[in-house]
Amino acid sequence: MISDTSVSTSPELNEEEIIEYYEKCQVDYEICWHLSSYMSMHYGFWTKETKTLRSSLNQMNLELIKEININRNDYVLDAGCGVGGSSIYLAKNIGCKVKGITLTPSQVEKSTQNAITHSVDSRVSFEKQNYLSTRYEDNTFDVVWAIESVCYAYDKLDFLKEAYRILKPGGRLVVADFYAEKIEEGSKDEEIMTKWTDSWAIKSYATTEDFVNKCSLAGFSNTRVRNITKNVLPSIKRLYYYFFPGLVVTTVSEALGFRNKVQTKNTWSTYYQYSAYKRGLWRYNIISSKKPLKTTT
Repeated sequence: MISDTSVSTSPELNEEEIIEYYEKCQVDYEICWHLSSYMSMHYGFWTKETKTLRSSLNQMNLELIKEININRNDYVLDAGCGVGGSSIYLAKNIGCKVKGITLTPSQVEKSTQNAITHSVDSRVSFEKQNYLSTRYEDNTFDVVWAIESVCYAYDKLDFLKEAYRILKPGGRLVVADFYAEKIEEGSKDEEIMTKWTDSWAIKSYATTEDFVNKCSLAGFSNTRVRNITKNVLPSIKRLYYYFFPGLVVTTVSEALGFRNKVQTKNTWSTYYQYSAYKRGLWRYNIISSKKPLKTTT
């Protein structure tokens, strides 16, 4: 039997688990992903000319900007904003207005401080909100932007319906994220994928086909899929290389009481994501879509 890993068991996010993960594991991003200076928690976008992690993180922003032609007149929702890296990049380099939302209170605080540091606090602000059920009015935003955050929704249709509601007619959606291939239930492949998603407080990834179908069900049109797995491969490998020294450090540190089980699981994620990649179990896509100018009720 083939399993579609996007099957939903709940319309809600596992908020407490997600918050715990980011509160406890932010230190790992600060050590390995230069979070304090780069302000990004995603895989980045690497080309032949890319020489540094920072360049790849900036390039991911540029790829999404080009994908949906963001301009200074757009009002953007950064759904799952982390510590504000993309929001600040958009405000600073495009000049548009941005609202960033996250479940994690410490990220709201850090994002706000980052915006002040980069002198864009007049154009970007941050709030603690759930992207499945926001407090924004219908037709508020020109763009909904999400990098490696929609994966946390149990049923991605819940996110897509809310994004559709708060987008203006003609508004654009752009998502950069992990997408699973269909795998056999009870197989070694399923076991590896489950260990990986569990280590990041994620239930499961959607398949590409399922996500595209749900874009249509939510009301979106002109959906485009761009497989950029090869452009995140350097980050896949980079994380894998961190695993071996990281496992030694985290095992000893946990035994001494300096690290915890959530952080140790996060260390193992670097191994599982690479193992799953080598087995062809996932891909990384940029998916964009539009809310029609004329909508039916």
